[in-house]
Amino acid sequence: MNEKENPWKTTASNAAYENNWIEVTEHKTINAAGNDGIYGTVHYKNIAVGIIPLDENNNTWLVGQFRYPLNKYSWEICEGGSPIDTSPLTSAKRELMEELGIKAQDWEELLQLHLSNSVSDELGILYVAKS
Repeated sequence: MNEKENPWKTTASNAAYENNWIEVTEHKTINAAGNDGIYGTVHYKNIAVGIIPLDENNNTWLVGQFRYPLNKYSWEICEGGSPIDTSPLTSAKRELMEELGIKAQDWEELLQLHLSNSVSDELGILYVAKS
């Protein structure tokens, strides 16, 4: 199969829920095997940005916070959202200052990835920031 060819067919779509950050849609589909089904997707209205800050000795920082969906405290890299109409790098610099109070001199985009791509279209961009 051509990897660019989509074997799924959408016969109807209905927005089930929307807020300032996401839109959840239920799709009636015909799957790759030819069977009728439903598929729920989450569209993110921001680009996710993550930052791995490094000092001159390659030490880094983590941010700890309670995460509602997990119902527990989580240690994670510095991260946040970038509005679609804003440069992700500008948003990453803002997040680093907001969450850790750090300004970095050198920024490098490490990678772009789609997060939870079985249910969402969320794009994430990860940066390394050096002071």
